Amino acid sequence: MPAKRLPLPRAPLSRTSLYCPVAARQRGLTLIEVLVSLAIFALVVGGAIALFGSASNSQSTTQMTSDLNAIRSSTKSLFLGQGGYGSTSLTEILINSKKIPATMSVSGTAPSRVVTHALNGTLLVMGANSSFTVTASSMPTSVCVGLATMNGWDSVKIGTAAARTPPVSPAQASTDCSAAAVQDMVFTGS
Repeated sequence: MPAKRLPLPRAPLSRTSLYCPVAARQRGLTLIEVLVSLAIFALVVGGAIALFGSASNSQSTTQMTSDLNAIRSSTKSLFLGQGGYGSTSLTEILINSKKIPATMSVSGTAPSRVVTHALNGTLLVMGANSSFTVTASSMPTSVCVGLATMNGWDSVKIGTAAARTPPVSPAQASTDCSAAAVQDMVFTGS
């Protein structure tokens, strides 16, 4: 008598295959699942890039505000009790006094060194007898608006617009700053 054949053992059924026999055979992702995943990933990355850009502009404005306030304060303290600021460049005096913020760089040789701010424009401080001016070149519109609205200066001039007495409204600052992609700004202090 021939030996009786035993049936081959079957793989145990998973919980999914008990409910949906088609799912037991499916391996990997469908094209629609991949596309949905990619769309969600693209939205997350796009949002992160937008937040980074906004944070970067905000940080640039904060840094330039801090640097300009330091320059104003240093200039006032150096000339306190002197009866005025003279009518020449004060930039070299600030450099020699180590009053230029560390976020700005100094290049060239004395007496005509150049101060470059963090946004790759130049900074020039000039005496105007009883007052002084700080000229910051190449300010992008996003930073310009924030700087134009800060208080503490006698006046702020943006590009070819008329000098404004602070506080400058955000609407006026936006109008003056958006006249060009980058603007030269002149801050007057006393």
